[in-house]
Amino acid sequence: MQLENSDQGLERVADHRIWRLRKLHQAVDAELRSIGDEVEVRFLFNGELSYARRCASRELALETAASKRAELEREGWNFHW
Repeated sequence: MQLENSDQGLERVADHRIWRLRKLHQAVDAELRSIGDEVEVRFLFNGELSYARRCASRELALETAASKRAELEREGWNFHW
């Protein structure tokens, strides 16, 4: 991961994809980004940010991503790296 300087002086870590799901010709990615003491989980639909949520810890961010993945898999999305 690459460290970046932010406008607000917070240390950020570059995005890290944790999974990708595909359905037909569409893709959903889940990424983690450290922002200060928090971890942001980001969901991208075909490369465009669809939703982001900040969590107090990496574990909570991973739980959020796992919950969304389970929901999408129930709707027919499949794992693809």
